[in-house]
Amino acid sequence: MKTRVLYLIAIVLVSFKLSTQAQESTPVEQSAQIPASAIQLGSFQTDYTYSPFKINGKSMNIQQVNANLALPLYKNLHDGKLDFFLVGVGYSGLFLSGTGDEFGGTKFQSISVPLTFQKAFSPKYALIVSVVPTISSDLKDVSGDDMIYSGAAMLRIRKSATFSYSIGVAYSKQFFGSVLVPIFGIDWKISDKLSYSGTLPVADKLNYQLSAKSAFGLKNGFGIGGGSYRLSKKMNSDYFQVQQFRSMLFYNYALAKNFSIEVSGGYNFVQKLDLYDKDQKVNWVPFNNLDKRGDPLTELKKTGIAVQAGINYRF
Repeated sequence: MKTRVLYLIAIVLVSFKLSTQAQESTPVEQSAQIPASAIQLGSFQTDYTYSPFKINGKSMNIQQVNANLALPLYKNLHDGKLDFFLVGVGYSGLFLSGTGDEFGGTKFQSISVPLTFQKAFSPKYALIVSVVPTISSDLKDVSGDDMIYSGAAMLRIRKSATFSYSIGVAYSKQFFGSVLVPIFGIDWKISDKLSYSGTLPVADKLNYQLSAKSAFGLKNGFGIGGGSYRLSKKMNSDYFQVQQFRSMLFYNYALAKNFSIEVSGGYNFVQKLDLYDKDQKVNWVPFNNLDKRGDPLTELKKTGIAVQAGINYRF
């Protein structure tokens, strides 16, 4: 189980971008019913998460800030087939409080430029390809060593007006090695009020529509940002890794047609901070056991509650 969680974390970044920019974009089956100019592929999302916990009576917390912008540079709709190309920019900040400097610092950040392309072969079949180069470190001596490269390719299949799924593979070059894993996407309108979507086994969301403006539900997610961050040369260029499995109840309210706010509360069932030597690596996970890299230099494990607030704008 430990190894499984570790390699899933490695694809969080690319899967998150793919999920938010492609999986949640206007479905192909809906695009056939509206003009291309009305299809909303652009989005801006930002959120803040606070996770407090105590160890031996000492209060600590993890604060996370995320912001993602996706811009459609190209979109074309013809005979129910939607092609598009999205360019985005993403930011993820991770800030520790109460932990001291045992992890080589308390501020870790990542900046990414996701590129997503969809080519529809028919109204039923579409290929989605996503590439995400990312700078992920403490940003104290930025260089090419701070780069993480991720990518994914998925075939999206529309079975009906209410159900579509995607199958594919994701690759990520992380500080601890390379990862290659299968991924599965789903977009299912169960009823007029209930829907389920996600990119498994990374994240999923069950949504119940209370009214035209409000909804609530349950969402699950693995990891934070890219999952790992390179430290400066002063810290031997070691890498810091975060692992989480979080389940949250959420409430979403649309303040305007394209603008909504969301508040969430839940629990981190897995919450683990690790510091590894730069040479502790294992390539081609899960074909090779990630546990072979050895024990971390420093480790902190503690579950706890999490609260989150965010905004979402579609255009």
